[in-house]
Amino acid sequence: MTTTARSIVRETTRPSYTRYTPTNGKRPEGTEYGVDGWLFTLPGETINGHRFPQRTYAAFEVSEHGMLFWMVREVGGGRRQRGSTSTSRKGAVAFAVDAVAADRERAADNARGDRAAASPIAAEQAGGQSHVYSAEAEAEQLERSRKYEETARPVMAEIRLAYPLAGGGASLRLYDARGNEVDRKPLTERGAAGRENNPDGIYLGSLTSGAMTAGLLRAAEWHLKRYGFTYAQGERWTAYPVRENEAEQWAAWAPMLPDGHAATPLARVAIVPTREYLALTERRFGPVPEIPVVAGLEFKQMGRWWWRSTTPTRVLVLVWTPQLGGDRWDLWDETDRRHIVSRAIGNGASGAARAFTRACLPLA
Repeated sequence: MTTTARSIVRETTRPSYTRYTPTNGKRPEGTEYGVDGWLFTLPGETINGHRFPQRTYAAFEVSEHGMLFWMVREVGGGRRQRGSTSTSRKGAVAFAVDAVAADRERAADNARGDRAAASPIAAEQAGGQSHVYSAEAEAEQLERSRKYEETARPVMAEIRLAYPLAGGGASLRLYDARGNEVDRKPLTERGAAGRENNPDGIYLGSLTSGAMTAGLLRAAEWHLKRYGFTYAQGERWTAYPVRENEAEQWAAWAPMLPDGHAATPLARVAIVPTREYLALTERRFGPVPEIPVVAGLEFKQMGRWWWRSTTPTRVLVLVWTPQLGGDRWDLWDETDRRHIVSRAIGNGASGAARAFTRACLPLA
Protein backbone atom coordinates (compact mmCIF):
# COMPACT_ATOMS: atom_id res chain seq x y z
CA MET A 1 0.00 0.00 0.00
CA THR A 2 1.39 3.42 -0.97
CA THR A 3 1.93 5.75 1.95
CA THR A 4 1.95 9.53 1.49
CA ALA A 5 5.28 11.09 2.44
CA ARG A 6 5.26 14.18 4.64
CA SER A 7 5.52 17.41 2.66
CA ILE A 8 8.71 19.35 3.28
CA VAL A 9 6.81 22.66 3.37
CA ARG A 10 5.65 21.70 6.87
CA GLU A 11 9.24 22.31 7.93
CA THR A 12 9.27 25.77 6.29
CA THR A 13 8.69 27.75 9.47
CA ARG A 14 10.52 30.97 8.49
CA PRO A 15 9.88 31.85 4.82
CA SER A 16 11.68 34.82 3.29
CA TYR A 17 9.35 37.78 2.64
CA THR A 18 9.37 40.42 -0.08
CA ARG A 19 7.40 43.61 0.52
CA TYR A 20 5.03 44.85 -2.21
CA THR A 21 3.34 48.25 -2.46
CA PRO A 22 1.33 50.06 -5.17
CA THR A 23 4.51 51.80 -6.35
CA ASN A 24 7.45 49.38 -6.04
CA GLY A 25 6.45 47.23 -9.02
CA LYS A 26 6.25 43.98 -7.02
CA ARG A 27 2.52 43.95 -6.31
CA PRO A 28 0.68 40.99 -7.97
CA GLU A 29 -1.82 41.89 -10.68
CA GLY A 30 -5.49 41.84 -9.74
CA THR A 31 -7.70 43.27 -7.01
CA GLU A 32 -7.49 40.15 -4.81
CA TYR A 33 -4.20 41.02 -3.12
CA GLY A 34 -5.02 44.22 -1.29
CA VAL A 35 -3.08 47.44 -1.68
CA ASP A 36 0.13 46.20 -0.07
CA GLY A 37 1.46 43.09 1.57
CA TRP A 38 4.25 40.50 1.57
CA LEU A 39 5.27 37.84 -0.96
CA PHE A 40 6.82 34.51 0.03
CA THR A 41 7.62 31.29 -1.81
CA LEU A 42 7.17 27.66 -0.76
CA PRO A 43 9.70 25.24 -2.28
CA GLY A 44 8.95 22.58 -4.85
CA GLU A 45 9.19 18.90 -4.01
CA THR A 46 8.44 15.38 -5.22
CA ILE A 47 6.08 13.18 -3.21
CA ASN A 48 5.54 9.56 -4.26
CA GLY A 49 6.90 10.37 -7.69
CA HIS A 50 4.57 13.34 -8.19
CA ARG A 51 6.36 16.66 -8.80
CA PHE A 52 5.04 19.85 -7.19
CA PRO A 53 6.67 23.10 -8.41
CA GLN A 54 7.49 25.92 -6.05
CA ARG A 55 4.78 28.57 -5.82
CA THR A 56 4.57 32.15 -4.63
CA TYR A 57 1.93 33.45 -2.21
CA ALA A 58 0.84 36.87 -0.97
CA ALA A 59 0.06 37.64 2.68
CA PHE A 60 -2.00 40.79 3.25
CA GLU A 61 -4.60 42.34 5.52
CA VAL A 62 -8.36 42.39 4.91
CA SER A 63 -11.26 43.86 6.87
CA GLU A 64 -13.74 41.34 8.19
CA HIS A 65 -16.44 41.71 10.83
CA GLY A 66 -15.18 45.20 11.50
CA MET A 67 -11.66 43.96 12.31
CA LEU A 68 -8.41 43.56 10.39
CA PHE A 69 -7.27 40.03 9.60
CA TRP A 70 -4.37 38.55 7.65
CA MET A 71 -4.99 36.12 4.81
CA VAL A 72 -2.84 34.30 2.23
CA ARG A 73 -3.68 33.88 -1.45
CA GLU A 74 -1.91 32.20 -4.37
CA VAL A 75 -0.12 34.47 -6.82
CA GLY A 76 -1.15 33.27 -10.27
CA GLY A 77 -2.87 29.96 -10.92
CA GLY A 78 -6.33 29.83 -9.37
CA ARG A 79 -5.51 32.72 -6.98
CA ARG A 80 -7.18 30.73 -4.22
CA GLN A 81 -7.10 31.64 -0.56
CA ARG A 82 -4.92 29.16 1.32
CA GLY A 83 -5.72 28.37 4.93
CA SER A 84 -7.81 30.46 7.30
CA THR A 85 -7.55 34.12 8.20
CA SER A 86 -5.61 35.11 11.31
CA THR A 87 -5.05 38.19 13.45
CA SER A 88 -1.33 38.00 12.60
CA ARG A 89 0.71 37.47 9.46
CA LYS A 90 2.58 34.64 11.16
CA GLY A 91 -0.66 32.84 11.94
CA ALA A 92 -2.08 33.25 8.42
CA VAL A 93 1.15 31.95 6.86
CA ALA A 94 1.16 28.97 9.24
CA PHE A 95 -2.42 28.11 8.20
CA ALA A 96 -1.48 28.50 4.53
CA VAL A 97 1.60 26.28 4.82
CA ASP A 98 -0.47 23.57 6.49
CA ALA A 99 -3.14 23.80 3.77
CA VAL A 100 -0.58 23.59 0.96
CA ALA A 101 1.16 20.63 2.59
CA ALA A 102 -2.13 18.80 3.10
CA ASP A 103 -3.15 19.41 -0.51
CA ARG A 104 0.19 18.14 -1.83
CA GLU A 105 0.06 15.01 0.30
CA ARG A 106 -3.53 14.32 -0.68
CA ALA A 107 -2.85 14.94 -4.37
CA ALA A 108 0.21 12.68 -4.35
CA ASP A 109 -1.65 9.94 -2.52
CA ASN A 110 -4.62 10.03 -4.88
CA ALA A 111 -2.54 10.87 -7.99
CA ARG A 112 -4.97 13.65 -8.77
CA GLY A 113 -2.44 16.34 -9.69
CA ASP A 114 -2.62 20.04 -9.09
CA ARG A 115 -5.51 22.25 -10.27
CA ALA A 116 -3.46 25.22 -11.38
CA ALA A 117 -0.93 25.67 -14.14
CA ALA A 118 2.65 25.45 -12.90
CA SER A 119 4.84 28.43 -13.76
CA PRO A 120 7.72 27.24 -15.96
CA ILE A 121 10.07 29.83 -14.52
CA ALA A 122 9.19 28.81 -10.96
CA ALA A 123 9.67 25.16 -11.90
CA GLU A 124 13.20 25.88 -13.04
CA GLN A 125 13.92 27.82 -9.84
CA ALA A 126 12.74 24.76 -7.92
CA GLY A 127 15.39 22.67 -9.65
CA GLY A 128 13.23 21.10 -12.36
CA GLN A 129 14.96 20.18 -15.60
CA SER A 130 13.87 21.37 -19.02
CA HIS A 131 12.32 18.60 -21.07
CA VAL A 132 10.55 17.95 -24.31
CA TYR A 133 6.80 18.31 -23.99
CA SER A 134 4.86 15.07 -24.34
CA ALA A 135 1.10 15.38 -24.82
CA GLU A 136 0.68 11.62 -24.34
CA ALA A 137 2.46 11.63 -20.97
CA GLU A 138 0.34 14.53 -19.75
CA ALA A 139 -3.09 13.40 -20.97
CA GLU A 140 -3.81 11.17 -17.97
CA GLN A 141 -2.74 13.81 -15.46
CA LEU A 142 -4.87 16.43 -17.21
CA GLU A 143 -7.92 14.19 -16.96
CA ARG A 144 -7.34 13.73 -13.23
CA SER A 145 -6.92 17.49 -12.83
CA ARG A 146 -10.13 18.14 -14.75
CA LYS A 147 -12.08 15.78 -12.48
CA TYR A 148 -10.58 17.43 -9.40
CA GLU A 149 -11.60 20.88 -10.68
CA GLU A 150 -15.16 19.66 -11.14
CA THR A 151 -15.37 18.38 -7.54
CA ALA A 152 -13.93 21.64 -6.15
CA ARG A 153 -16.08 23.91 -8.33
CA PRO A 154 -18.39 26.24 -6.33
CA VAL A 155 -22.10 25.35 -6.39
CA MET A 156 -23.39 27.66 -3.66
CA ALA A 157 -22.88 31.35 -2.89
CA GLU A 158 -23.52 32.95 0.49
CA ILE A 159 -23.84 36.53 1.72
CA ARG A 160 -22.98 36.81 5.40
CA LEU A 161 -23.60 40.03 7.30
CA ALA A 162 -21.37 40.98 10.24
CA TYR A 163 -22.89 42.42 13.40
CA PRO A 164 -23.61 46.04 12.40
CA LEU A 165 -22.77 47.63 15.74
CA ALA A 166 -19.46 45.73 15.85
CA GLY A 167 -18.14 47.12 12.59
CA GLY A 168 -20.69 45.86 10.10
CA GLY A 169 -19.83 44.82 6.60
CA ALA A 170 -20.65 41.76 4.54
CA SER A 171 -18.77 39.02 2.71
CA LEU A 172 -19.49 36.81 -0.29
CA ARG A 173 -18.49 33.19 0.28
CA LEU A 174 -18.40 30.31 -2.21
CA TYR A 175 -18.86 26.61 -1.33
CA ASP A 176 -18.31 23.41 -3.29
CA ALA A 177 -20.69 20.43 -3.40
CA ARG A 178 -19.13 19.00 -0.23
CA GLY A 179 -19.76 22.18 1.73
CA ASN A 180 -16.13 23.30 1.78
CA GLU A 181 -15.52 27.04 1.58
CA VAL A 182 -13.69 27.72 -1.69
CA ASP A 183 -13.23 31.48 -1.50
CA ARG A 184 -14.57 34.68 0.01
CA LYS A 185 -14.71 38.34 -0.98
CA PRO A 186 -15.53 41.46 1.07
CA LEU A 187 -18.57 43.23 -0.37
CA THR A 188 -18.81 46.43 1.63
CA GLU A 189 -15.35 47.84 2.25
CA ARG A 190 -13.62 50.58 0.29
CA GLY A 191 -10.14 49.20 0.73
CA ALA A 192 -7.05 50.51 2.49
CA ALA A 193 -6.50 54.26 2.76
CA GLY A 194 -9.93 55.01 1.29
CA ARG A 195 -9.08 53.37 -2.05
CA GLU A 196 -12.43 52.37 -3.55
CA ASN A 197 -13.19 49.05 -5.13
CA ASN A 198 -15.49 48.81 -8.12
CA PRO A 199 -18.61 50.92 -7.37
CA ASP A 200 -20.78 47.80 -7.52
CA GLY A 201 -18.59 46.16 -4.89
CA ILE A 202 -19.36 48.57 -2.01
CA TYR A 203 -22.43 49.89 -0.22
CA LEU A 204 -22.41 53.02 -2.43
CA GLY A 205 -22.33 55.24 0.66
CA SER A 206 -26.09 55.57 1.13
CA LEU A 207 -26.67 51.96 2.22
CA THR A 208 -26.41 50.90 5.85
CA SER A 209 -24.62 47.93 7.40
CA GLY A 210 -26.88 45.18 8.66
CA ALA A 211 -29.27 45.16 5.68
CA MET A 212 -29.66 42.58 2.92
CA THR A 213 -30.35 45.41 0.46
CA ALA A 214 -30.71 45.43 -3.32
CA GLY A 215 -27.34 47.19 -3.53
CA LEU A 216 -25.68 44.41 -1.58
CA LEU A 217 -27.22 41.74 -3.83
CA ARG A 218 -26.02 43.68 -6.87
CA ALA A 219 -22.52 43.79 -5.42
CA ALA A 220 -22.58 40.02 -4.87
CA GLU A 221 -23.78 39.40 -8.44
CA TRP A 222 -20.95 41.57 -9.81
CA HIS A 223 -18.34 39.58 -7.90
CA LEU A 224 -19.88 36.26 -8.96
CA LYS A 225 -19.57 37.26 -12.61
CA ARG A 226 -15.91 38.10 -12.05
CA TYR A 227 -15.44 34.57 -10.68
CA GLY A 228 -17.23 33.16 -13.75
CA PHE A 229 -20.52 32.16 -12.11
CA THR A 230 -24.18 33.15 -12.21
CA TYR A 231 -27.40 32.15 -10.49
CA ALA A 232 -28.81 28.71 -11.33
CA GLN A 233 -32.01 28.85 -13.41
CA GLY A 234 -34.96 29.94 -11.31
CA GLU A 235 -32.83 30.44 -8.19
CA ARG A 236 -32.63 33.62 -6.12
CA TRP A 237 -31.14 34.72 -2.84
CA THR A 238 -32.99 33.04 0.03
CA ALA A 239 -32.67 33.55 3.79
CA TYR A 240 -30.63 30.81 5.46
CA PRO A 241 -30.71 29.97 9.19
CA VAL A 242 -27.72 31.06 11.28
CA ARG A 243 -26.29 29.20 14.26
CA GLU A 244 -28.12 29.55 17.58
CA ASN A 245 -25.49 31.79 19.17
CA GLU A 246 -25.49 34.06 16.11
CA ALA A 247 -29.28 34.29 16.19
CA GLU A 248 -29.09 35.39 19.81
CA GLN A 249 -26.53 38.07 18.95
CA TRP A 250 -28.68 39.43 16.12
CA ALA A 251 -31.74 39.45 18.38
CA ALA A 252 -29.77 41.58 20.85
CA TRP A 253 -28.91 44.10 18.13
CA ALA A 254 -32.40 44.20 16.57
CA PRO A 255 -33.94 46.94 18.80
CA MET A 256 -31.09 49.31 17.85
CA LEU A 257 -31.46 48.84 14.07
CA PRO A 258 -33.96 50.17 11.51
CA ASP A 259 -36.87 47.84 10.85
CA GLY A 260 -35.94 44.82 8.75
CA HIS A 261 -32.19 45.33 8.90
CA ALA A 262 -31.47 42.28 11.04
CA ALA A 263 -34.19 40.09 9.52
CA THR A 264 -31.90 38.25 7.11
CA PRO A 265 -28.25 38.18 8.23
CA LEU A 266 -27.46 35.20 6.01
CA ALA A 267 -28.64 34.34 2.49
CA ARG A 268 -27.67 31.67 -0.04
CA VAL A 269 -28.27 30.92 -3.70
CA ALA A 270 -27.33 28.02 -5.98
CA ILE A 271 -24.86 29.02 -8.70
CA VAL A 272 -23.64 27.56 -11.99
CA PRO A 273 -20.59 28.34 -14.14
CA THR A 274 -21.00 30.77 -17.02
CA ARG A 275 -20.19 29.88 -20.62
CA GLU A 276 -16.98 31.87 -20.26
CA TYR A 277 -15.95 29.77 -17.25
CA LEU A 278 -16.68 26.50 -19.07
CA ALA A 279 -14.74 27.75 -22.09
CA LEU A 280 -11.82 28.56 -19.80
CA THR A 281 -11.96 25.03 -18.38
CA GLU A 282 -11.80 23.60 -21.90
CA ARG A 283 -8.77 25.75 -22.68
CA ARG A 284 -7.04 24.70 -19.47
CA PHE A 285 -7.56 20.98 -20.05
CA GLY A 286 -8.11 20.79 -23.81
CA PRO A 287 -5.73 20.94 -26.78
CA VAL A 288 -2.65 23.14 -26.48
CA PRO A 289 -2.73 26.23 -28.77
CA GLU A 290 -0.57 26.09 -31.87
CA ILE A 291 2.27 28.60 -31.83
CA PRO A 292 3.38 30.02 -35.20
CA VAL A 293 6.83 31.14 -36.27
CA VAL A 294 6.87 34.93 -35.87
CA ALA A 295 9.68 37.41 -36.60
CA GLY A 296 11.92 34.49 -37.50
CA LEU A 297 11.58 32.99 -34.01
CA GLU A 298 10.69 29.32 -33.69
CA PHE A 299 9.58 28.22 -30.24
CA LYS A 300 9.93 24.68 -28.91
CA GLN A 301 7.29 23.46 -26.49
CA MET A 302 8.84 22.62 -23.12
CA GLY A 303 5.64 22.07 -21.12
CA ARG A 304 1.92 22.51 -21.48
CA TRP A 305 2.11 26.16 -20.45
CA TRP A 306 5.37 27.36 -21.97
CA TRP A 307 7.64 27.44 -25.01
CA ARG A 308 11.31 28.36 -25.45
CA SER A 309 13.31 29.89 -28.31
CA THR A 310 17.09 29.78 -28.16
CA THR A 311 19.20 31.73 -30.64
CA PRO A 312 22.93 32.57 -30.65
CA THR A 313 22.15 35.92 -29.01
CA ARG A 314 19.16 35.42 -26.74
CA VAL A 315 16.89 33.01 -24.84
CA LEU A 316 13.15 33.72 -24.92
CA VAL A 317 10.34 32.01 -23.01
CA LEU A 318 6.64 32.32 -23.89
CA VAL A 319 4.22 31.62 -21.02
CA TRP A 320 0.52 30.91 -21.50
CA THR A 321 -1.89 31.65 -18.62
CA PRO A 322 -5.55 30.68 -19.29
CA GLN A 323 -7.88 33.12 -17.53
CA LEU A 324 -11.32 34.68 -17.72
CA GLY A 325 -11.56 37.71 -19.98
CA GLY A 326 -8.84 36.48 -22.33
CA ASP A 327 -5.80 34.24 -21.87
CA ARG A 328 -2.57 36.03 -21.04
CA TRP A 329 0.66 35.54 -23.00
CA ASP A 330 3.90 36.72 -21.42
CA LEU A 331 7.12 36.84 -23.42
CA TRP A 332 10.20 36.68 -21.16
CA ASP A 333 13.79 37.43 -22.09
CA GLU A 334 16.09 35.17 -20.07
CA THR A 335 19.32 36.00 -21.89
CA ASP A 336 20.95 37.92 -19.07
CA ARG A 337 18.52 39.28 -16.50
CA ARG A 338 15.04 37.74 -16.61
CA HIS A 339 12.41 40.33 -17.56
CA ILE A 340 9.13 40.50 -19.48
CA VAL A 341 9.51 41.74 -23.05
CA SER A 342 5.80 42.11 -23.77
CA ARG A 343 2.32 40.85 -22.88
CA ALA A 344 -0.77 40.18 -24.98
CA ILE A 345 -4.28 38.74 -24.60
CA GLY A 346 -5.95 36.12 -26.81
CA ASN A 347 -7.96 32.85 -26.65
CA GLY A 348 -7.73 29.65 -28.64
CA ALA A 349 -5.37 28.76 -31.48
CA SER A 350 -6.16 31.79 -33.65
CA GLY A 351 -6.26 34.11 -30.64
CA ALA A 352 -2.96 32.67 -29.48
CA ALA A 353 -1.40 33.34 -32.87
CA ARG A 354 -2.56 36.97 -32.81
CA ALA A 355 -1.43 37.42 -29.23
CA PHE A 356 1.92 35.83 -29.96
CA THR A 357 2.40 38.02 -33.02
CA ARG A 358 1.75 41.13 -30.95
CA ALA A 359 4.15 39.92 -28.28
CA CYS A 360 6.95 39.27 -30.77
CA LEU A 361 6.61 42.39 -32.90
CA PRO A 362 8.98 44.39 -30.65
CA LEU A 363 11.64 41.76 -31.38
CA ALA A 364 11.44 41.96 -35.16
